[in-house]
Amino acid sequence: MNITKHQELLDFWEYSHGFDNEDGAVPIDEDISYEASRQELQFELEHFNEMDLEQELHPIKDDDIQPEDEHPDRTLLKRDIRTIALKRMEDAARSVSDFEEVVKQWDHLDDNRERKERYHEIGRENIDSKKNVAPLAIIIPTPINHAYWRQLMKGDYIDIISNCPYEMHNSLSDEDYSKIIYDLKDDHKELIYFLYLRDFTTSHLAALRNQSDRNIRGVRSTILGQLEKKVLMILVDRQDEDFPFTIEELDFLSRHEEEIPATMEKLDKEKLALLKEIGVVVRKITREQEKRAKEEAKKQKKNNRMNRKKEV
Repeated sequence: MNITKHQELLDFWEYSHGFDNEDGAVPIDEDISYEASRQELQFELEHFNEMDLEQELHPIKDDDIQPEDEHPDRTLLKRDIRTIALKRMEDAARSVSDFEEVVKQWDHLDDNRERKERYHEIGRENIDSKKNVAPLAIIIPTPINHAYWRQLMKGDYIDIISNCPYEMHNSLSDEDYSKIIYDLKDDHKELIYFLYLRDFTTSHLAALRNQSDRNIRGVRSTILGQLEKKVLMILVDRQDEDFPFTIEELDFLSRHEEEIPATMEKLDKEKLALLKEIGVVVRKITREQEKRAKEEAKKQKKNNRMNRKKEV
């Protein structure tokens, strides 16, 4: 047994049996029953020592206590335990209050996920970005409040380099959407850039390009109509492949629900035309390979005849 623990037990025994010499009590050395009681205590302490030794040699196995050498794959992480608890809560939900508690837990998980995503994503400039900025940049300089400055400080130069009508397609992470912007004419790219990225008004852009405001609005409606048709074809094509959609894409599909059948027919025709073109190219390559194979065979026969003549 530990020496400190041994002394604590001894002091407690002396106090409980009234063998301490405080408050005018009889001194310990003069008490007759002290030695007998001390021997009983010593016997108990030896018994405790034997129990500790037995516990060390033959420890009690508890199934609830996980061994230190257990494989880490068998351990459950805290998030796994919370997932299991949430699953049990969902299965056990019966009343309205139970389901409200489940929804509350899911909202809490969504808030945590969105907060973690905000730590790693870079915000972009929007219309209301200067709403809460101090006037005349008294407290914080104006450029620091812009998204491009935060991107620059983090070493992300993609949006800064692509802040151009002819390079803005690089800012789109989706390859299909990026190709739509890339295939636009230069004049149309400029119009999209100044109206939607720089937030110019149609009258401002008309004055900049020496055109009428009506002309700018007409070209804008034409470009948006073309973009909507191309985006609808991409989304309809992705529907057959069970592609996950964002809320904006689902809303876009619901607003153009009547145009989906015609778009599917057009998409099937384009796929069929593409397959025909591929078939034509494959047949052309096959004919060229057959032609080369015949020429190689003729050359081989000619070489064989020349070798036979030389041997003769």
